[in-house]
Amino acid sequence: MLAHGGIALLAVVFALAAATVSLAGAVAVEVVRVLQQSLYDPETGGGILQFTIFGTDVAYAYILQTAIVVALVAAALFGLWRVTRGALRTCPECHSEIPREASICRYCTTELAAMED
Repeated sequence: MLAHGGIALLAVVFALAAATVSLAGAVAVEVVRVLQQSLYDPETGGGILQFTIFGTDVAYAYILQTAIVVALVAAALFGLWRVTRGALRTCPECHSEIPREASICRYCTTELAAMED
């Protein structure tokens, strides 16, 4: 990536990844907050998103929040992979990645056969 003038591209990818994780974190915080409010038990003064071990209350809302963030980021990565997986193909001569629509390899100038969809 860096060999093809990718320092700026790398910075953009890093910024987009940080923004995606931040957005997923914000969504997860709101989902867990709504769950805590809807599952609040006024009799015990606590929510259902906690359990007690040896007299110590353990809130697993943060674990649930982190699981939601991981699921959202994984879904975003999978969606990106599905969109971009068919954009490139490999040249049979020099084995470089070239656009699927190319009829001549840009690296070794080999004539390429048309791809069937």
